[in-house]
Amino acid sequence: MIELLGWIGLVFSFMSMIYHRYMYAHHDQVYAYIRKKYDEGGDDATFPSKDDHARDAKKYAYYTIFFASLLIILIFLR
Repeated sequence: MIELLGWIGLVFSFMSMIYHRYMYAHHDQVYAYIRKKYDEGGDDATFPSKDDHARDAKKYAYYTIFFASLLIILIFLR
C-alpha cells in the first residue's frame, strides 16, 4: 500500500513539476492567450507570476526526489 502511495505521489509531483516549468518558460504567451480568449471586458484577473511558477517548480522537484528516493528504498527493502 505504501508503494502505491509512493508511485501516486511520484507521478503527481513529476507532472506538477513539468507543468510549472512549462508555465515559467512560456509565462507571457500563456497568460496573453488566456486573457485574449476569456476576456469578458474586466481586467481584474490576477495570474501567478513567473517567480511563483519557479518556486512551485522547485518545490515539486524536491517532492519528486523524495518520492523517488522512497520508492528506491522500498525496492531495496523487499
